[in-house]
Amino acid sequence: MKILMVHKFYYIEGGAERYFFNLTELLQRQGHEVIPFAMHHPRNLPSPWSGYFVDYFEPDKELAHLGPVNGLKAAARVIYNRQAQARLETLIDAVQPDIAHVHGVYHHLSPSVLFSLKKKKLPVVFTLHEYKILCPDYLFLDRQGRVCERCAGKHFWHATAGRCFRDSLAASALVTAESYVHRLLRTYHRQVDLYLSPSRFLQGKMIQYGYPEAQVMWLPYTIPMDDYDPCYEHDGYFVYVGRLSHEKGVAELVRAMRRVPEAHLKVIGTGRLGEPLQDYVRQEGLGNVEFLGYRSGAELREIVRRAMFVAVPSVVYDNSPLSIYEALAHGKPVVGAAIGGIPELIEEGRDGFLFKAGDEASLVTALHRMLDRAPQWPEMGRAGRRKAEALFGPEAHVQKIENIYGRLVRSH
Repeated sequence: MKILMVHKFYYIEGGAERYFFNLTELLQRQGHEVIPFAMHHPRNLPSPWSGYFVDYFEPDKELAHLGPVNGLKAAARVIYNRQAQARLETLIDAVQPDIAHVHGVYHHLSPSVLFSLKKKKLPVVFTLHEYKILCPDYLFLDRQGRVCERCAGKHFWHATAGRCFRDSLAASALVTAESYVHRLLRTYHRQVDLYLSPSRFLQGKMIQYGYPEAQVMWLPYTIPMDDYDPCYEHDGYFVYVGRLSHEKGVAELVRAMRRVPEAHLKVIGTGRLGEPLQDYVRQEGLGNVEFLGYRSGAELREIVRRAMFVAVPSVVYDNSPLSIYEALAHGKPVVGAAIGGIPELIEEGRDGFLFKAGDEASLVTALHRMLDRAPQWPEMGRAGRRKAEALFGPEAHVQKIENIYGRLVRSH
């Protein structure tokens, strides 16, 4: 089968890209031909199909530095990118794919590409990596950093009124216009055959805000399980892995360490809260918090596999965090916030503990509960590994994907 894999980035930016490349590799191993379509970028991996990619475009930078005329052109590109349509249609004519699997298209490619896929009579599968279709700001988060569903999948003017996107009136107005245009065009309802949601939570939100239940299917991500060698011992620390940003709850976790002096936390990642949090740790004299910066690959995996457990303290509707998948694959229990798709991945007392998102007292209680269970960590870790193998194993995942593709191609 020839599969057109559409995503704005062709390099590793986050969890969506990791899944994009994991799935591509799995499909290629099964003998399928996978043809990518993306945007040119200095960090892109090499591809024989890059000649068809869309010109490099950074919406935030271009919109900030262009005059009124060019600014309007850039805004139009965000909403409806005709170059992306033309390049994609040329690629489709050249390779004649059987099906298209779409990931992130917003801003850099734009949802206009969905019309091109349907124009070429391709069945379209769309993996939901975030809440952008329902929320112009992607996250269901307001300017003050609180969970917000005021747009409710259609009242997008709230995003402008609240300056939700980048804390900018102009940028918020642009993404509001983008959302209204594609709602009026019924882009997401009419141009996509099947949505795949990695969490039941996001699946429920799509249905709640107007998408037919038959159009949204739950399918967790997959990770290459052989890359994760489980370890049921530890070196006396626990870890946070992710962006150092408000929505990830890392600030709440670091502050909570004042009340858990017996534990040592290693913080892995970078982001806008990096310097403020390190200043806070120095001012408070928190010797039990260590910042390791950016780590990746085998080095990151080794740090996680030697941890006692992993903390995932999000304060936003996290969809299906790969940090939990990887923790369980390593045989590590998880302390996670009870928000979004996180509770689906943690079985209380069996492979982790949950706490109320954004509540320091609840987080401290969960950390103490985990620390008190030290003798049970090996069995909790083994339970987590079994769950990871059952839910996230690549063989079962690619078989499900192949079945989905086959059904849509046959019925199209």
